[in-house]
Amino acid sequence: MNHVTQAKVVQVIEHSKVIREYILELEKERKYNPGSFVQLTLDLVTASDIWPESRTFSIASYEKGIMKFIIKNVGFYTSRIFDELGVDDKCTIKYPFGDLFNKNFVNEKHLFIAGGVGITPYLSLIKYYELNNLLNNISLFYSAKYFKDLLHYEPLKNVLGENMEVFITREKCTGCHSKRISIENVKRIADKETNIYVCGSKSFNKDYKELLNENGYTKIYMDEWE
Repeated sequence: MNHVTQAKVVQVIEHSKVIREYILELEKERKYNPGSFVQLTLDLVTASDIWPESRTFSIASYEKGIMKFIIKNVGFYTSRIFDELGVDDKCTIKYPFGDLFNKNFVNEKHLFIAGGVGITPYLSLIKYYELNNLLNNISLFYSAKYFKDLLHYEPLKNVLGENMEVFITREKCTGCHSKRISIENVKRIADKETNIYVCGSKSFNKDYKELLNENGYTKIYMDEWE
């Protein structure tokens, strides 16, 4: 059963003109798995009310009492969030949703493939693996058009070190691959028993799912977003 709670915005970080990170303090919390997502509405409602218009967002954190969301302004409702949700404002969230995380697999090998804002669900997953001293089980491929588009680059690099590789497609930068993620890159890291996760735009997800399937990978998990 999903949990409904109001939440207050305690901080807003502007990553760009169209990408913001909202940090919310939960009025009531319940346990959730890393990699989960929520339904967020600007209306203040309770579990017994008819659920109003809302949008789904991956949880970008894994900590007690706080939730973080990275939101890209791509349509009518996200524009409303940008216009109406600021520090000290409240919203309502319903959670948890999604099955990206499976505790039974934590001791296996995992490759996270992220495109742009698709890094969001991995932020909570990586935090979980860090807290449980399991970072050696995961690798991250993070792709973006420009280096400035990378979110949380320094914290991720500090935690993952060589287990994180960055792919920049429209410029050259030191310490990065200046190209798209290729199947050769995947094969260097992942065998057929590796759990591979893909999160990015619809076209990013479609392209990499097809590429992985064509090359015999079957343990593929998708986290799709608008």
